[in-house]
Amino acid sequence: MDTDGSSALEIDDEAYETKAIKAYLANEISFADLEASLELKRAQVRRLVARFKVSGQEGLKSKKMGVRNRAYSETFREHVIGIIREQYLDFGPTLAAEKLEKDHGIRIATETLRGWMKEEGIWVDRRGRKPKVFSPRKPREQRGELIQVDGSYHRWFEKRGDEACLLVFIDDATSEIMLLRLVDHESSYNYMACLRAYIHKFGCPLALYSDRHSIFRVNRENGAGERTITQFTRACRSLDIKVICAKTPQAKGRVERANRTLQDRLVKELRLRSISTVVEANAYFEEYRLEHNRKFARLPENPVDAHLPKPNEGLDKLLTYTVQRKVFKDLPLSFNKMRLILEDTDLSRMAIGKIVTVAMMLEGDIEIIFDETPLPFRIFDKIRRISDESPEVVDHKRLGAALAMAKAVKRRSNGTPDRRRRRTPLRI
Repeated sequence: MDTDGSSALEIDDEAYETKAIKAYLANEISFADLEASLELKRAQVRRLVARFKVSGQEGLKSKKMGVRNRAYSETFREHVIGIIREQYLDFGPTLAAEKLEKDHGIRIATETLRGWMKEEGIWVDRRGRKPKVFSPRKPREQRGELIQVDGSYHRWFEKRGDEACLLVFIDDATSEIMLLRLVDHESSYNYMACLRAYIHKFGCPLALYSDRHSIFRVNRENGAGERTITQFTRACRSLDIKVICAKTPQAKGRVERANRTLQDRLVKELRLRSISTVVEANAYFEEYRLEHNRKFARLPENPVDAHLPKPNEGLDKLLTYTVQRKVFKDLPLSFNKMRLILEDTDLSRMAIGKIVTVAMMLEGDIEIIFDETPLPFRIFDKIRRISDESPEVVDHKRLGAALAMAKAVKRRSNGTPDRRRRRTPLRI
């Protein structure tokens, strides 16, 4: 007990073998007792006592400690590390081991090389890497200045229905959910339909903030080294809406966090109301949206609404799928596996050999425009194609809808009787 009343804790680092040998040398125990306490043979105990008299506690350590029978020499290790520093400094251990064996004739295990590179500070594994720090971005000041959009694939109906995609529009300034719509998959058509509903309700936002999905951004350059725009981006430009693509999911964190909240709260709300269809869910979303915003939305820094009024021109003509087609001598052109024939008018004859714009509305109506004037036409025939054996390339986010379509086609084909096998039995 110390003078201040506190007890000092003493830690004894001395090994049990050392204490036993010291007790034997001090004639406190007999050799038989020492032999029994160490659980060793008589000859081994005598050797330990002799080594303890010469080297003390260090003499009790095994002479094999630190000796590796199959270890590489230090010279070889320095030679390998020198090659890596000169030629393969930014290589990983696996690739560096392959290059050492192929180009230098040095065969060494990948894990051995990994350990050497970690000890030298050349390689840092994922556990040792510093996590990326994403500095927070200040929210926009006005409501409607920036709308974050995203699609969230989830089993919203749990086991009561199939997986679906929830399109979410959330305001950057207020974290307010502006629109929710459940669809089968992300597509330009579905986003245009959501944008039309959004504009009818709130007006035109100044900008949309999305990921780098092919709906919003063409990720590859064409032969001329230029990057074209997508159908959805072109439609937004016609409405003076800027489309901004985020480089990382963390950049559009508000809508990502909202998706996690919706996958928790919205799923349970749908379960409590026994909602198991897309139509019922879309009808309920407005009620949920208002309740969600009362809990999680906040006031903007600037109370002035940044939404622009709806355009004077009809939204259906601006939110369209448009392509460019060439008109041939007989006034035909192809679009969406259909053959369209222009009516024989003076303006149609002027379009021969030139490019016209074919626009398809959200409702499915088609319009052919030349020199900013619609041209009358008729559908001559749908183009029939022989299906080849090459598989269709499907985006991973559209895989569920593609599989559902394939199952529907298979069911329909299985339900159709094969008339070639229906033969009239021979009557004798």
